[in-house]
Amino acid sequence: MVEKRTRQSSIELLRIIAIFFVLIGHVGVVIGLPSKEDWAVTPISSLIRILFSSFAVGGVDIFVLISGWFGIRFSCKGLGKFVYQVLFLLWSIYLVVICIGNVPFTIEGIQISMGLTSGYWFVMAYLGLYVLSPVLNVFCENATEKQFRLFLIFFYCFQTYYSWVTGFVNYFEGYSIVLFCGLYLTARYFRIYPIKFVWGHAWEIYVGCTLVVFVIASFGQWKWGSALRMLRYDNLIVILACISLLCVFSKWQFQNKIINWLATGCFAVYIIHFNPFLFKYFKIVIIWMENTFNGPILLMMIALFLVIVFITCTIIDQIRLRAWTIIAKK
Repeated sequence: MVEKRTRQSSIELLRIIAIFFVLIGHVGVVIGLPSKEDWAVTPISSLIRILFSSFAVGGVDIFVLISGWFGIRFSCKGLGKFVYQVLFLLWSIYLVVICIGNVPFTIEGIQISMGLTSGYWFVMAYLGLYVLSPVLNVFCENATEKQFRLFLIFFYCFQTYYSWVTGFVNYFEGYSIVLFCGLYLTARYFRIYPIKFVWGHAWEIYVGCTLVVFVIASFGQWKWGSALRMLRYDNLIVILACISLLCVFSKWQFQNKIINWLATGCFAVYIIHFNPFLFKYFKIVIIWMENTFNGPILLMMIALFLVIVFITCTIIDQIRLRAWTIIAKK
């Protein structure tokens, strides 16, 4: 997102997968988790919905872990580029929908175009992470391995008990800058001090953790109509799955210009498709598909739609990139 360095295509591929996880998660927001009635009528479909949610829940965590893996190099230019990307896309969308007559110019519209909505919590949390990154980097560079390890152990013990289990401390279910800082430091630790067992069994750990999330969430949803807090960003099992998947992709070393190019648009995909002025059309399409198709055909249609959304947003983002090139030169 804000890092500027030689791109490792395997990690960029994971970045693309992560944004598709986010898109799948937003499909889940529209369709919703299966109710008890759904389990009784369509148990297979209900299981598939939980399965996709179990894989997709880690999308946001993966994005932050990738930033921690490479490390954020704070600079005023980098900060400006991040803010510019957000505001350019949001204001462009707002001006376009105003020009075509869909919405009027209002205070609410200005608020949305400044990213000041709950839907853009990621922008605010990541911006906070970027600002705090120099402090986090100093800790990473000066702490001993033991100090680093103990910090992460205590951090996740505190978070898991007081936030995920009891809810006494509100991390907003992981929609939080505090979690982002923890994820950033987690990725830095695994990059600096590789854990042999995790590296040697990364794929098995990822699959195992995801299946645990799937089984428990499915049982809870079927029995009590609740996923039992398994489908949350601050779930330690989800975090372990994500860091394991990052280790899997980091082992691959290759360069691919197409993958690198597609990955540059990942953040724009989130900004554009989740914009309140556009997301309502995303909902309409998903609901229409759900009411029109069934089984494998429905899955194929949703997959095709998400690919179209991804490619469209990536192409639109090229306008922003070209404009930034001109601004940066001046």
